[in-house]
Amino acid sequence: MVSGPMRGTGPLLAGKLTVPPVPPTHVPRPRLLHRLDAGAGTPVTAVVAGAGWGKSTLLAAWARHTGAPIAWVTLGSSEDDPTRFWTYVATALTSAAPDVTGRVLRALAVPSVDPLDVAVPELLNGFAARDEPAVLVLDDLHEVTDARVTEGLEFFLDHLPASLRVVVASRTEPPIGLARLRARSRLTELVTGDLRFTAQEARALLTPAPRGPLDLPEHDPAALAGLLARTEGWAAGLVLGALTLRDRAQGREVPHGPPGLRHAVDYLVAEVLAGLAPDRRELLLHTAPLDRLSGPLCDAVLDRDDTGVVLPGLERDGVFVTALDGDRRWYRVHPLFRAALRRELDDPVRGAEVQQRAAAWFWEQGMVEEAIRARLDAGDSAGAADWLLQSRAMFLATARVGVFADLGNRLDPAEVAGSTELLLSLAWAAGVTGRLDRVPELLDRAAERVREGCDGAGLPDFASPVGAIAALRAVYGTASVASPEVALDAAHEAVAAEGDPRLPGWVVARVALAGALLAVGRWAEALPQLDAAWQAPAVSALPAFSRLEVAGLLTWCLVQPGDDDADPERDARAERMLRWTHSDAAALETQLGDAAASALALLHASAGVLDRRAGRLGPARARSERAAELVGVQAHPAVAALVLVSAAETALASGDPTAALRFLDRAREARLSAPPLPAIDRQVAAVESRAGQRAAARARPALLEALTDREISVLRALRGPLSQREIGTALHLSVNTVKGYTKSLYRKLDVGSRGEAVERGRALGLC
Repeated sequence: MVSGPMRGTGPLLAGKLTVPPVPPTHVPRPRLLHRLDAGAGTPVTAVVAGAGWGKSTLLAAWARHTGAPIAWVTLGSSEDDPTRFWTYVATALTSAAPDVTGRVLRALAVPSVDPLDVAVPELLNGFAARDEPAVLVLDDLHEVTDARVTEGLEFFLDHLPASLRVVVASRTEPPIGLARLRARSRLTELVTGDLRFTAQEARALLTPAPRGPLDLPEHDPAALAGLLARTEGWAAGLVLGALTLRDRAQGREVPHGPPGLRHAVDYLVAEVLAGLAPDRRELLLHTAPLDRLSGPLCDAVLDRDDTGVVLPGLERDGVFVTALDGDRRWYRVHPLFRAALRRELDDPVRGAEVQQRAAAWFWEQGMVEEAIRARLDAGDSAGAADWLLQSRAMFLATARVGVFADLGNRLDPAEVAGSTELLLSLAWAAGVTGRLDRVPELLDRAAERVREGCDGAGLPDFASPVGAIAALRAVYGTASVASPEVALDAAHEAVAAEGDPRLPGWVVARVALAGALLAVGRWAEALPQLDAAWQAPAVSALPAFSRLEVAGLLTWCLVQPGDDDADPERDARAERMLRWTHSDAAALETQLGDAAASALALLHASAGVLDRRAGRLGPARARSERAAELVGVQAHPAVAALVLVSAAETALASGDPTAALRFLDRAREARLSAPPLPAIDRQVAAVESRAGQRAAARARPALLEALTDREISVLRALRGPLSQREIGTALHLSVNTVKGYTKSLYRKLDVGSRGEAVERGRALGLC
C-alpha cells in the first residue's frame, strides 16, 4: 500500500519514441510538406484520414525536413493509460528540454497523483519559460480512447505555450477539443482530400527508379489512370493495385468498386500473397496475430532462422512492412494489410499458438508486459493471471501500477474471482491509481472468499487477508461522502487483524485508523495510534515517502487543536519530529515538487502552526500557504479542510483577512466532497466571524489572458452548490480535469477561491 514514488518508469519501447524510417518506396510530396511547414503559425496540427492514406509516412518525411527539434511518439493500445501516455510524451520531449522533463518524469512515478495535478502543469510551465521551439508528434492517436487521456490532452492543447507545437495523426477526429481550436484559428488540418495522390505523385510512386516491385508496365498511362480512378488517390489502394498489375501477364485483374471496401482489400491482399515467395508468404500470414515483428521473435514463433533477412527485404520491396526504428530491429505490418492477413489466415487455433509462442519469447527476454498481453490475446487468462501476480513487485518498482490494473481488467472475471490474492492486488492498484469506483466490488469478492474458507494468500506485508481487506476498505473502499463510521469500522477491523508490528501491514492498519479519526476531528484518539505506528519496527522498512506520510499525520495530531492554545510538551515533540524529518522532506520536495503532496502537506501545516504560536508570522504564512497548495493536489477532503482553516488562522494573525476568507472559501469547497463534519463547520464559522465581513475586493485590471470556452463552462458550474466531482459528471469530464481547468481559471482571474472566481466572473460578465 505504497503511495510514494516508484523507481523509474518501466521499460519504454524505443521504437515508439523514434521517428520511423522513410520507406524505400517513399515519394516526396512538396505540396504537403509546405502545408505542414505553414502550420507552424498555429499551435496544433491534425492529420486525419483513414487507414492507408500515408499519414505516418508523410509525417516521418516532414520530421526529417523541418528544422525544429522533433519529439515523436507512436501510440498503441498500451498507452491508453494517463500515466503511461504522459510518460511517453515527457520522455520524447527529453531530447528537446531535459531541464523540463526530469521533474515531470519524477512526478509521474508517483502513482497516486493524477498527471493533470502535477506532471502536465509542470510540462506546460517548463515550456512556457523556454524560447527554443520544439515539435511533439503523436502518431496513431486513434489508438487512445480512455477519456482520462483524451481529456488531459485536450487540457494540454488548450494551454499550449508558444514554444511547443503539437502535431497529431489519427484515423478519426480525436475528442481533444479540435472544434474549439478550429474556431479560434489555432488549428491546421490535413484531411483525406489533401492526402489523395495526384496523377504525378501516383506515377512517381508506381514507377520508381531504378525499376522495382511497384513498377507498372512501361508506357501504360491507361493502367495508371484506371488505377488512380478506382482508388481515388488512396495510397494503400495504389500500392496494392500496382502489386497485382505487376503480374497482369498471368491474368490477374484489379477488382472494381469504391476503394477501402473490405472485399476489395482482401482480394488485393490475396493476389499480393499469391505472387510472393513461399517463405515470405508464410512469414506474413502466420505472424499476422502479432502487432510488431523482429527477426528473433519471428524465428522463435515460426521455428526458422532467416527472418532477420526476410523482413528487411519485404520493407525494401514495399510489401506493407515498415521499420519502427533506425536500427531496423523491429518492424510492423501496415494495420490495413495485417487485418486482411488475419482474415486470410482464418485459423483461431493457429493464431492462439502464435501468441503463446510469442508470449514465451517475450517472457524469456524480460519483456513482462508484452508477455502478459500476448497470453491475454491468446485467450489464456489463467496463464496471464499467474504471470501478472508473479510480476506484481516489478510493476510496483517501475511505476506501472496503472498498467498492472489495466492488465487485470482484461482477465476473465471468473479467473479474478477465484483468487483472493489477485482480487486484493487489483483492489490495491485501483485505489493507488484513483479508480476508487472499482475497489468496493473487488474487496467484497475477496471478503466473500475469506468467509467461505477458501484458501489463498492475501497481500504481501499483511498478516492476513482479513487485515488487508479491512485496511484497503478504510483507505480506498469507502466513498468520501459516506458516513465516517464506515471507514472507522473497517480501520478498527484492520487493527484487530494485524497483530505483528514487524510487518508493514501493522503500520498501515494503525495509520488508516488514525486517518479516519482525524477526518472526523478526533485527533486525541488518533494520536496514540500514530505514536504506536511510528515506534513499530516495521516503520523503518517503509520507503521515505511513506515514513513522511506517517510523520506528517503524527506531527499534525501533536499540534492540535490548531488554535493558539498550545500544549508545550506536544509542541516540543512536534518540533523534534520536524527536525528529524527535515532532511528527507527537503530532498523529497526537491525531487518531486507538488507530487510529494501527501507526504509533505501536513508537515508544512504543522510547522506553520508552530511558527504562528511562536510569533514567527512570516515563516508561518509561507509554510501554511505551501500546505494549502499541496492539499489542493492530493488530500482527503476533510484533512484538506482542516489545513485550509489553519492557513486562514495564520493569514488572520498576519493581518490579512482577505486571504483568510479565501482559504475559508476553499475549505468550504473541500467540505462539499466530505461527509457531514460539524466540528470543521464550527471552526470555519469561528474564523470567519473573527475575520469580519469580506474584505473589499482588490482593484484588478482587465483579463490579460482570455478564458477558454471550457474554462468558462467550468466557471459557470462553480456558481452552484456542486462539488468538483459533480461538476465533472455534469460536464462529462473527470474530476481531475475539472481541477485542472479550475486552477487555470483562478490564475487568469487572479483569484484564490471559488467564491472570488464567481464574483470576478460576474463582474466581467462571464457568468
